[in-house]
Amino acid sequence: MRTILMLAILGFMIACDSRKFEQSTSDKLLAAYYFGAGYFTLVPANIRHDLDEMKQLGTDIVCIGITENDIKYNDANIKFIVEEAHQRGMQVYVVPSRMAGITAGQPVEPPLFGYHHPHTVTIKKDDSPIFRKSHGILSSFYHPEVKDYFISLTSKMVTEFNLDGVIWDEPKSTFIGWQDFSPLALQHNPDSSYVVYMEDFARFFSDVNAQLKKVKPELQIVFFDEACRNDTVVQECAKIQNLDFYGADGHPYPTEKSEHTGNRALKVLPVWGERFLKAGRKNGLKTMMLVENHYLTGVQLDHMEETLPEIINYDLDMLIYYYYGFYKDDTERNMDIIKKNIKKFKQVN
Repeated sequence: MRTILMLAILGFMIACDSRKFEQSTSDKLLAAYYFGAGYFTLVPANIRHDLDEMKQLGTDIVCIGITENDIKYNDANIKFIVEEAHQRGMQVYVVPSRMAGITAGQPVEPPLFGYHHPHTVTIKKDDSPIFRKSHGILSSFYHPEVKDYFISLTSKMVTEFNLDGVIWDEPKSTFIGWQDFSPLALQHNPDSSYVVYMEDFARFFSDVNAQLKKVKPELQIVFFDEACRNDTVVQECAKIQNLDFYGADGHPYPTEKSEHTGNRALKVLPVWGERFLKAGRKNGLKTMMLVENHYLTGVQLDHMEETLPEIINYDLDMLIYYYYGFYKDDTERNMDIIKKNIKKFKQVN
């Protein structure tokens, strides 16, 4: 009887350990946006502390922004972060930032490419160039030099820093008010159709992705845009080829009319972000969302605390959060809300 009891207890313990293992093994990926850490000033102990905490939270991927300047001036710091993350079993994805004014990512650096290649500028319908005071020249993806630049610079990032993935963050060319009407664009799209324009945009990133996959076949490529973009953007960008993950970023709470106005009111993940998930699945892509838990007021933190559990239950293969993003009100409370919720992400069926 005693032997039978001991065997039963042992079997129960093994079953519990097995369940623990099953709970910790998930196809879902948790990623952290880790912008600006260790650039110019790098304290090794601080970086290691951050990466240890990310790992404890279940983070699989560390996402770092790299600009064209960083390759030259921050290469040693970037390599340090990548090596430390890899040592902890986490992958590192690059967010190519402020490239030709087209991509977002790590803020905010006017793109040198546009200043050195002003002839690539996007032209508005009134024949004026798109030049933004804080963001510089928006180059046209129709220009072959822009495509060559994207391919060469991102390939260099991937190979030089031993990176595992690429994230295309909020390309600005999808804004309907910034459609290109330059002679080169009209040559490809003589009727100035916005749908054709977006098809050409998707083809641009399809071609760039194809070249990156040649450089590193196992590379994972992510594309997302703001949740407030229109349905044409949602549907056409979901057709980008050589892509692995597709989704949206936005505020982690419902629309609050008292706080937001205009189209940006729809930059929220509930409802508006879900359109991207459906379009991605329809095109055979894995889904993702980036929770913009940065620069939030105390009231917005209240809303995030209420809504974040709902977002975590969406049909997501990848969830990205900001690890101590831009500061507004009570950054510690912000991260406490994030930490409490993201631990549950991989338990969602």
